[in-house]
Amino acid sequence: MILVEMSIEEAKRKCKKNATVFVAEQDLERDDCNTEFVSVKRTEYNRMFDNVKTAASLCDEFMNQLRLFTEKQNIPEIEPRGTQKIVLIKNL
Repeated sequence: MILVEMSIEEAKRKCKKNATVFVAEQDLERDDCNTEFVSVKRTEYNRMFDNVKTAASLCDEFMNQLRLFTEKQNIPEIEPRGTQKIVLIKNL
């Protein structure tokens, strides 16, 4: 699977096709990689995109993923800076 950088506006449009998405937030500067996914409803999407500087898409035949980073990243060479939100979007 390959990460493809996209604009934040494109990422928002991908989310708006779904009523609910699952989101996990990970601090890339800490060694703790245990994160849990929580459901986020469409009415809460704006909060999910707060402070996002880089957005990338990753997809396969089962699920689309968005990776939202609070620091500018060079995709695909992600550096351990800031936080990353992993957004799971069901394929329609």
